Amino acid sequence: MTTLENINAPMRVVLLGSDTELGRAIRQYYDNDYDFDWLEVPCHEVLAKVSSSVLDQQYCDAIIDAYSLRSALQNDYDQYLELLGTLVLRDTCPLFYMLSGVQVFLGEKESSYLETDEPDARSRFARRLVEAEQKVLSSERHIVLRTGWLFSGAQDDFIANTINLVRAGSPIEFHDTAIGCPTPVSDVARVLLSVVKQRHYGALNSGVYHYCCSEEISWMGLVEAVLTTAGQFDPKAQSALELIGDTANALEMATEIKRQSLSCRKIFGHYGIKQRSWRPVLRALIRDMYNIPSN
Repeated sequence: MTTLENINAPMRVVLLGSDTELGRAIRQYYDNDYDFDWLEVPCHEVLAKVSSSVLDQQYCDAIIDAYSLRSALQNDYDQYLELLGTLVLRDTCPLFYMLSGVQVFLGEKESSYLETDEPDARSRFARRLVEAEQKVLSSERHIVLRTGWLFSGAQDDFIANTINLVRAGSPIEFHDTAIGCPTPVSDVARVLLSVVKQRHYGALNSGVYHYCCSEEISWMGLVEAVLTTAGQFDPKAQSALELIGDTANALEMATEIKRQSLSCRKIFGHYGIKQRSWRPVLRALIRDMYNIPSN
């Protein structure tokens, strides 16, 4: 653990869920930053590690939970919740940072959700996330960071799935009327690790924070943004964009629109963190998918 006597020593951080999209983004963002010394815990080792003595102030300075957003629906997540409740209440527990999401809200509010709004979503996934949040917040020292619609361009990610459908010539049909803020995992990594650093060097603010990228967009609008960008490299994407026009017009007429966006004023006021646009990252990811070199 870093102390006053060795203030220049790397910060020792335990990363739960290091093999998730968020976990990899967090590690990659600070891959060459010697301020951090990482203990990476992949998902299949999380339960064993959370119940071990390694998660103690004597051994590490901070714990990041990138595990819950990926694993909250797993059968063994209830066991994780029990262990988490015990861990965060220990006097020797390091500062704990849980990554949660806008999914804890039902989406019926007409404006962006504030940190003071009560979670009201009823899905099993949302209920489990809320339970984990409550356990983390049972100690006033820790932080829950809720995020927007996450994308990474990897594996079964929404962006990758859309591009794969284009390449396969398969129809692209989306019927979700939600409005939200797409947020790349790399931006979440930037924000989270800024908070971790500031807390390590004396910042005292804790509790719930929201972060998502700027610019709300509908789910269908996001599909169109993906296809418009991909259309620069793939004629199939342009054709797919033309075919979803009728669906887009129908969704625009829908009345039951869910708003899944977050207000980010608090994190700016407490930590000076500004929102960024998601569009440049989206363009870069799609260029990479088509192996187009950047200029």
